[in-house]
Amino acid sequence: MLPVWAASGTVGKVERACENCGGDDDELILVHRVYVVPESWDTPGSSTKVDEAELWCFSCRSQYPHEAVEPET
Repeated sequence: MLPVWAASGTVGKVERACENCGGDDDELILVHRVYVVPESWDTPGSSTKVDEAELWCFSCRSQYPHEAVEPET
């Protein structure tokens, strides 16, 4: 017969990190990344929203173009 091992200990807080910069943050929000191409003299500007959603921190949301999956409160 094989010995039975009981798991002991506690599970700590699961850390989540921003999927853009990798920083730890408690207030991550699900967003769609937006790539922006500025206009030039012979080409109109454009933007492309990525379908895949990512968790972003406040710092990244304040610096990079994005669309929130759900409205921010």
